[in-house]
Amino acid sequence: MSVLKEAIEKLRETGSIGLEDLKALKLKELEALSEEIQYWCLYGNGKPEKLGKKHKEH
Repeated sequence: MSVLKEAIEKLRETGSIGLEDLKALKLKELEALSEEIQYWCLYGNGKPEKLGKKHKEH
């Protein structure tokens, strides 16, 4: 499993993500995670089960 998918799964399960997890991401993965969170906040109404539904592998 990629680091990005692991970060999204952890965020979905716990509702938070640690700095060590963010540090492990590459810049493109960090940007993709940021976009996922923005999309989730706008269209997912903050429901954890909707996080990562539109996730694309980079």
